[in-house]
Amino acid sequence: MNYLLRVNFLILSLLVFGGINFEAKAQKYNLTLTGASPGGLWSRIGGGIDAAIAKAYPGSTVSYQTSSGGLANVPLVAAGKVPMGLATDGELNAAVNGLKPYKKAIKNTRVLFRVYNPASRFQMSFFAATKTFADKHGIKSISDIVSKKSPMRVAINRRGNMDADVGAAALNLLGASRKNVTSWGGQVVHAASKEIVSLVSDRRLDVVNFGIAFNHPRVREIAKNASPVLLSYGENVASKVAKQFGGEVCRVKPGEYKWAPNGAVSVCMGAVVVVNANMDAKLAYNITKALVEQIETFKNKSHRLIKKTATSSVLAQKGNAPHHPGAIKYFKEKGLM
Repeated sequence: MNYLLRVNFLILSLLVFGGINFEAKAQKYNLTLTGASPGGLWSRIGGGIDAAIAKAYPGSTVSYQTSSGGLANVPLVAAGKVPMGLATDGELNAAVNGLKPYKKAIKNTRVLFRVYNPASRFQMSFFAATKTFADKHGIKSISDIVSKKSPMRVAINRRGNMDADVGAAALNLLGASRKNVTSWGGQVVHAASKEIVSLVSDRRLDVVNFGIAFNHPRVREIAKNASPVLLSYGENVASKVAKQFGGEVCRVKPGEYKWAPNGAVSVCMGAVVVVNANMDAKLAYNITKALVEQIETFKNKSHRLIKKTATSSVLAQKGNAPHHPGAIKYFKEKGLM
């Protein structure tokens, strides 16, 4: 009997003091993800990330913190004010290279995983002219507007939005700079996408060039109210703009929009979750693991567009900053890198 007691005591000691403590293995994380405005695509993505991590590590939470967007999120992560942030490819590219609006490069952020890629066309430059304007001036392409110096009232995204810079850069390369448009008797205005739709409906705009998801309800509203002519950046301009802003060339295929038989070449951006380079490697590994292993939860609790496009391969795709070593370790173990 004494012998059995000694054996049981030895086994118990090994379990408690020898590192086989099952309580210690039950990880719980309370994290914050900074995104953009409430109710949009990113907030839904935040909900999906929260659900995936909670499923992998019961009792864990990821709180979604609103912000003005990726341009603000990267500095917040770099300063250690939040552990995770969402940023588009263009925003992260600007940050790591010290481009406008940043005064210097931010080098201490790392990509944890990608939430959507440019091919998903969740952030695409929508470029079109109203039928009224096109018919009046005989417009079939942007080159027609430039060669005829047609007095267009064109809208791009509001100032401070990376999509506005993308739109302005494309117009410059196409020969429709603000200076040129003004000299033709036209006007370049900045507005949010919702306001742009309203201005088109009120016949106060002739051309729109703003970032939005492919076939977004606002695009459909413009199509309904203005019977637009889809305009194309063309391969050369799209390639230059994509390279400048860290995006990719993307396309609308002929007939994808029923009202656009010719299709168009455009620029698209994806988005990633960024973390500080000093994030604990185990934490980075575990978060990445949770997203991959619980990808169905991530998809089901996220935006419906994510449900159609998210895969483990997409999560592992490169961004415009290096991946965190913890994420790299997991992705390599799974053959995703």
